[in-house]
Amino acid sequence: MNGKRIRLAVVLIALWVTACNSHTEIPNEQEELIRHGQQLYVEYCAECHQPDGMGWSDLYPRLAGNPIVTLHDPEPIIVTVTYGQGSMMGFRDKLDSAQIAEILSYIRTAWGNNAAPVSSRQIH
Repeated sequence: MNGKRIRLAVVLIALWVTACNSHTEIPNEQEELIRHGQQLYVEYCAECHQPDGMGWSDLYPRLAGNPIVTLHDPEPIIVTVTYGQGSMMGFRDKLDSAQIAEILSYIRTAWGNNAAPVSSRQIH
């Protein structure tokens, strides 16, 4: 029961944080991609990187304002999420290419980040 309450609290905090942050104008299909990415982020990433993308200590880097997250070429962040790096496990066995692209699209546009969404075709 406590786990469900914690998960619900994380979801509510993430929704509140997202509502407080402005996104750039995004076409409708990209909005849906990012919205789904936000849900996946809360489920798979927020526990470590926090609902507001500020990370936790030196163990889990912040995603908000992180220049690697917003590089023109998203390859480094694609590789990190897909195959893992340091203390972060890879998600290629848990998420499909579309889900990874959705998460990356969300973090590249959330918390003041302003980078192009990622396509599932870019995930390898």
